[in-house]
Amino acid sequence: MNAMAKPRQRGWWYPWLFVGFMLVVVAVNAVMATLAVRTFPGLQTEDAYNKGLRHNDTIADGRSQEQRGWRMSLEVKPLAASPEGGRDAEVVVAFVDRDGQPLERLDVAAVLHRPTVAGFDRSVSLEPRGGGVYAGTLALPFAGQWDARVTARRDADTHQATQRLFLP
Repeated sequence: MNAMAKPRQRGWWYPWLFVGFMLVVVAVNAVMATLAVRTFPGLQTEDAYNKGLRHNDTIADGRSQEQRGWRMSLEVKPLAASPEGGRDAEVVVAFVDRDGQPLERLDVAAVLHRPTVAGFDRSVSLEPRGGGVYAGTLALPFAGQWDARVTARRDADTHQATQRLFLP
């Protein structure tokens, strides 16, 4: 029987290179898809369509805020830690106008949200302390990174600013 067997043709294994390459591609894609699904926190923009429609209004509001010249400084001071691992924090915001004069008679609110964990947003209305300073206390369930969004209003004028914070 050995006399009847033909020798293999040269390059008989070339198609198997293609098959092996495709198997590697499929395996890598399967791993990447699995990791993407398992690590996605589920956060997404709510009401994205309507926010997109209001995009030009947002740009115009930013330009008028810039022309107004209000400046804000934000400080979040950690207070006592709670037994559950969270802590109280004091939010202190100071506002000055273009000339450096303190801004009085503002309605100021702050919202702190956790960038990686949904459902733990905290908001507080800040009370005037005089000299353009506004402050309030809130309880935060976690230490770590927070995004603070401060909104100040006086009549038709609005000022918004966002700042990333780290609370130990």
